[in-house]
Amino acid sequence: MSYGLVLVLALALFVVASIAHYVFWTRRLERPMTYALSERLETPDGAAIELHRLPGDAPTSPIPVLLVHGVGIDHRNNDMLPEVSLARHLRASGRDVWLLRLRSGGMSRVFKDKRKVRFARMAEHDLPLGVREVLTRTGQPHLDYVGFSMGGMLAYAAIGAHRIDPALLRRVVIIGSPARVGHYVPFRHLLTRLPEPLVPTLPLRLGSRMVAFASEWMTTPVHHLVYNPRNVERGLAGPAMMTVEDIPGPLNVDFLSFIRRGIVHFEDRDVIEGLRHVSIPVLFFAGERDRLAPPEAVRVAFDAWGADAGEVDKRFVLLSVKEGASADYGHGDLAIGRAAKRDIFEPIERFLTPAA
Repeated sequence: MSYGLVLVLALALFVVASIAHYVFWTRRLERPMTYALSERLETPDGAAIELHRLPGDAPTSPIPVLLVHGVGIDHRNNDMLPEVSLARHLRASGRDVWLLRLRSGGMSRVFKDKRKVRFARMAEHDLPLGVREVLTRTGQPHLDYVGFSMGGMLAYAAIGAHRIDPALLRRVVIIGSPARVGHYVPFRHLLTRLPEPLVPTLPLRLGSRMVAFASEWMTTPVHHLVYNPRNVERGLAGPAMMTVEDIPGPLNVDFLSFIRRGIVHFEDRDVIEGLRHVSIPVLFFAGERDRLAPPEAVRVAFDAWGADAGEVDKRFVLLSVKEGASADYGHGDLAIGRAAKRDIFEPIERFLTPAA
């Protein structure tokens, strides 16, 4: 048998084994969630989003809650696991809960569609469409908005620039959403010099699903970048990794632009400037050990929110042992932390409970 044939057979065996590995662990770890409604909607610029409505009995409060996910993940960000889900917690409390899947959440694998995955386009189209459609379907005049990571960053842009009428939002919750970026990013000077055409898509979906089975065998610097491993119950990290999605190159270009400038911007304007006149009541959360959204980077938005609007009901919660939390939170554990129900879900529920 020739060397070339052996090489081809070995490569074929490797590909088959990799596919089998992917399929086996995906089926074993994936935790499907059911919804009362799942609807795909086309945005004005030709992209697509999805709305998912949680099932359950008739809500005790008519005011809907819209949850918006972060980068590198889909709508399951706030609904990863039956046992740890902000969405299910709020639904059990009697709220009408909706999840928005942005165009960045793996809506399309087609290259031409990925070119439309830009931060500005999501702030311009995805959020306003999601808010409008939820209000249309529920017949309500306003809703409560919960943004996780990029979901909060998009809110900074869309609310501050009035792409969403502030009157449509009764209350807002921000979870781990930085307004200032860059100073804490490794190799930022090299990254920001990359020419735009060379900025790649990050294939996180495939990578996460291939290694999810071993996610708890050891902890690496990557673990600590994404979450605090000590703050997540064993057996949850692997299934949570099944909700990870790729980050398209065009969106990475936008984030590199934020890093270069040092702050999130929209329409060539720093988002914090647009927040100074916002008077919507807001609750902020930041994790003490969050490497992706450090407390000081989140606090910038909190300080700006309503700074020129007089008395505004705004609160900042630092999730640290020193401040009374069960742990020093990282980033991902803001969604699935050991005591997230006590530290995050229940305070959100209280904040969003409509007055009698």
